Amino acid sequence: MTWRVPDARRLPALEPYADVVGRVPDVMVREAVWDTSDGVLAAAGVELVRGEDGTWTVDRGEGPEHLADRSADAPVPELAVHLRGRPLTVVRLRDTTTSLLVLHSRDGRVRAEVADVRVDEGSPDEAVLRAGRWWALADDGSGHALVRGVERALRDAAEDADTDAGGPDTDGGGGAADRAPVPRLAPLRRPSTSHRHPSGTAARFVVDALATLRADAVRLDPLVRRREPDAVHALRGALRRIRSVLVVYRGALDRDASESVRRSLGAVGRAAGTVRDAEVLAASVQRLAGRAPEGLVDDVTLAGLVGRLRSAHGDATAGFDEVLCSAEWFGALDALDALIADAPPGPRAGDAVRPFVERRLHRERRRVRRVRDAATRSADLEVLHDARKAARRLRFAIDAAGGFAGTHRHLGRLRRAQASLGDGLDAANAVAALRHEADFTAGVLATVGRQRADRRLRRGRELLARL
Repeated sequence: MTWRVPDARRLPALEPYADVVGRVPDVMVREAVWDTSDGVLAAAGVELVRGEDGTWTVDRGEGPEHLADRSADAPVPELAVHLRGRPLTVVRLRDTTTSLLVLHSRDGRVRAEVADVRVDEGSPDEAVLRAGRWWALADDGSGHALVRGVERALRDAAEDADTDAGGPDTDGGGGAADRAPVPRLAPLRRPSTSHRHPSGTAARFVVDALATLRADAVRLDPLVRRREPDAVHALRGALRRIRSVLVVYRGALDRDASESVRRSLGAVGRAAGTVRDAEVLAASVQRLAGRAPEGLVDDVTLAGLVGRLRSAHGDATAGFDEVLCSAEWFGALDALDALIADAPPGPRAGDAVRPFVERRLHRERRRVRRVRDAATRSADLEVLHDARKAARRLRFAIDAAGGFAGTHRHLGRLRRAQASLGDGLDAANAVAALRHEADFTAGVLATVGRQRADRRLRRGRELLARL
């Protein structure tokens, strides 16, 4: 449990509750808080700290996480989406002084520890700017009478402290104590300068939707850099959702500004698509091998084919890593941030949100009907791909609209049609790639792939016809 202590009051006497009170010599730890000169990390609620021993931690609001070893001038992959090429410097120094009391029961066991923690922060060239103080109680979980007495004493002594900073749990359940913050001052945050359109307007609706989707993209960026499974696919989807909102709900924001952002994000999305396509191709070939008749696929030939595909996927991934460190990606993020913050109004900015959303979704439904009718009459892959994109864009637009759309019961149908067409197109792409391999194994896999593509695309057309 922790208590925020707003002044210099002393710890209560704990000798009446423990048979032995051991005092550990005070420990002071100095840390440096790193940020850009204009406080980009602080504005994002992120805190980057380097200890005296050279270890780095980052706190995104959920507690500190240790970072891999790095030098002071090396890039921080986890934070590149915030820094965007800006240099880091020491902006604050933090001294944390901890006084620790160890409480023993009559049988000599350590039943609890009480810490008095003081944190002083200031810029490197100025006097202390901020100070914070906490009392913390940790026990052995036994529910011993010593612990209960110490808890009461600390609570009574700190009863007029700032409980908003993490007061104790007094009901014995998983309450505030389980959520109590670590003894660390909260990150500095710059005040928002966003232009706020009135609630219930089309512009406000679009800005709020973009802000939510932008947070998803920023969250996924570090996962892509760490090569987490499916991270590229998720980031690509987040970028597609942003672009869908911008194109479906045109008119709420300035068209030139929104189209510029859409084009910039589209270039990055296509680079992510190259990685995803290479990943899907390798996985598709392996799945086709599992469906091939037994004895017709040579294991050595298959291993060589899959190895080449995986190598191509690795090359595409390395290329996308360069894109994520490029001015192209950082510029797209800056443009998106500016669009959300400035919210330049379009001709429909002041429209009531419900009729605005309904008109835009009605237009998207007409578009899906047109491509649906064309796709159900044609087996051309480009036509089917256009139908899949149309269904996906309508689904993303409905997702962004939330409760305004009133058509969530149809999202499942759109998703199933999109998924079936996607599986069929992936199989067809695998067949096209296998045709360049002049061996029997590739021919077998291509035959299996063509059968799967035909089945899934036929099913996709059936699902489209029912929309």
